Amino acid sequence: MKVEAIKVEDGFLIPFNETLEKIKRNKILLEIEIIEPDKLEEGYAILDELVGFCESNRTDASINHDTIIYELRSKK
Repeated sequence: MKVEAIKVEDGFLIPFNETLEKIKRNKILLEIEIIEPDKLEEGYAILDELVGFCESNRTDASINHDTIIYELRSKK
């Protein structure tokens, strides 16, 4: 699970989410990785090189991926 901690005056705030709510223990061990602000976006740079990766007005692509891809292939 990844959660983005927010810097506050006395330290960092880790937003409470659904996954954390399900934990029954009183303590958990967290592994922390410090990420430079620009480094976060670098991980997604490889996506720009993928064949077929482009901007689109579609908002359902992640849900209907297979239908969209195979429907487009059959129209060629």
